Amino acid sequence: MAFNPEDFQFEKILPPEEVKPIIEWDALHRIMVVRVKRNGSYEYYVAKLDTAVNNNLHTNMPDEWSNDNDRIVSFSIFDDGTYILEKEKLKFDFKTKKSKWTRYEYEDLDDGQVTELFNILKGALEVQKVSEEIVRSKAILDVATRQEYLLSVEEDKATKSKLLMRNSDWTQLPDATEQFAGELAMWNTYRTYLRDNVKGPGDFDDVLDYLIYDEEFKWPIDPLTYHSADNDHTVDYLSVPAHFTNSIEGSGLYATEALIGNIKRAAVLEKNRLDTGIPVAKAIWDKVEQYKLNENIEGADLSNLKLEV
Repeated sequence: MAFNPEDFQFEKILPPEEVKPIIEWDALHRIMVVRVKRNGSYEYYVAKLDTAVNNNLHTNMPDEWSNDNDRIVSFSIFDDGTYILEKEKLKFDFKTKKSKWTRYEYEDLDDGQVTELFNILKGALEVQKVSEEIVRSKAILDVATRQEYLLSVEEDKATKSKLLMRNSDWTQLPDATEQFAGELAMWNTYRTYLRDNVKGPGDFDDVLDYLIYDEEFKWPIDPLTYHSADNDHTVDYLSVPAHFTNSIEGSGLYATEALIGNIKRAAVLEKNRLDTGIPVAKAIWDKVEQYKLNENIEGADLSNLKLEV
């Protein structure tokens, strides 16, 4: 019953050595712990469940497993198929005239029910992963596709390109001299790259393609920087990734990501969602639909998904 949540974002934890569940749900605190196999060894990750996802688990399971008066507190399943299911029942105390929760261990699940509960929890994790990815990406793109943002990006790139071209104008003068053999030809290659590769939103039919281009774009290093790093010119100029940098200042940082998030990832996800949908295993989605695990969840609906058999 190995479970791999793929790229679902967990915080890595170190559980007590004596407790080694495959998956554990702390229903009262909305916490899910999952064991993941990486590089031949097991690691444990914890995630906080969205309130709606956690409520759907409680509300839409069979009543004998969880209901308003007899609810699941925690569930853990282990390698050998054994499980621990802790519940609490609401009982009325006739002496005090008050109701109180009484906790107990439930041991009446058969093997099929244990497997079913395990698969339901996998479905809940998939719902949360898909929903968070889509909602986060749409929020990023809401900012990134605004006209004022696109205009600022285009203007910034055009300004940098003009500065680089102006700083290399001397190479086009009739009396320009070389510091090393082939330098002027390299400056021509440099300037041609800038003219041909610095683009704006109007050069693309789809604004998402422009955002991906912008995030992937790198500026060419100049011939002097190239020569300084490779005096013998063992590798042709502008022929390898090392000859390009994320910014002309060489910071290697995207200010936009720090401000609003990973635009390229968001744009790629949105293009994939629109073109083919987000891949989801059909077996998992069947559980999602059967137990309505995506009720009141913004991003996890069939219009965003592509089910895989």
